[in-house]
Amino acid sequence: MLLAEFYLQPVNIIQLLTLFTGLLGVSLLVGEQRYHGLIMALLIQSVMMAFNLYEELNVGAVAWYVTPAFSLTLGPLFYLMVRVLLVPEQPLTLRDSTHFVPTLMALPFTPYLQWVLLLGAVSQLIYFALALIWLKRYHAAMAEREADTERKALHWLFNTLVVLLVLLILDMVRVNLQAVTTEPFRSTWYLLDQVAFLLVLCIAIVGLVRQPALFNGLSEVEETNAQPAPHEDSQAAAIFAALDSQIREHQWYCQPRICLQDIAGYTGLTVKDISWSINTGGGLSFADYINQLRIQRVAELAKNAPHKTLLDMAMDAGFSSKSSFNAVFKKHTGKTPGQYLTPLRAGD
Repeated sequence: MLLAEFYLQPVNIIQLLTLFTGLLGVSLLVGEQRYHGLIMALLIQSVMMAFNLYEELNVGAVAWYVTPAFSLTLGPLFYLMVRVLLVPEQPLTLRDSTHFVPTLMALPFTPYLQWVLLLGAVSQLIYFALALIWLKRYHAAMAEREADTERKALHWLFNTLVVLLVLLILDMVRVNLQAVTTEPFRSTWYLLDQVAFLLVLCIAIVGLVRQPALFNGLSEVEETNAQPAPHEDSQAAAIFAALDSQIREHQWYCQPRICLQDIAGYTGLTVKDISWSINTGGGLSFADYINQLRIQRVAELAKNAPHKTLLDMAMDAGFSSKSSFNAVFKKHTGKTPGQYLTPLRAGD
């Protein structure tokens, strides 16, 4: 008989919610090339969850378990998702399917559960590391492209990566301790693990739907940096001096979220010219250069308008949030804004 009587446990209800959440995410994100990797990940995750439910509920006579082999798909799925999000110009190709060959190879060996899961864990760690490299490239590109990198920094995606790693480690521990733990404890642990995964999935989908332009910039910056320098390096200092004079005179750095494209529009220079002159002539990234000017502006305000609050000074200097204000001061001065500015406000 294909169908048999079964009872839904709380963990099975969470798994059903996870399955339908994945399918809902697909329906919300379909149609955008940038989300092809994520859509593939959601679809395969939903298939895996369906197999998992089938096996756990023992709906039919399960002669061979499939879900252990799916542990080898999680790493490639996350890596390909991140790659396509950041560089949609490199879409998924047939060649990318080779990442899932180990999953197919593992199917005949799923009775050796511990070994298959161990290989899956190693695979996930390797692919998560590769995804982290892409994310670091993104942050470096943002530093070249705009000053207020906190707005577009992938903090939530980094946090998602960390949570997934923690869940991976905890699940490995859970599986290996099944023989020495009691049934109530195993069931509770498994339920909490599934709830955590559902929450991570919801956060990822909501974050991507609400921030569709979050990942712009990596291809543009890397393509620009790959082009030949527009001038001889000996000219960099002169061009930077002229550019610096204009930026200071017009206080363009006081505009929140100022970026290379904005400066290019004001000056008539190309993005490549500006980036190259600041990097070579000024010895700084665009973000560090702009933020140093903002720090100087805040220091002037602390001396000349000590009645202003720190937050007012931050906003006047172009910082878009209190957190970015604190982070920039800590990075460039080694002190908090209060520690750095209090002596200036006191006239010391």
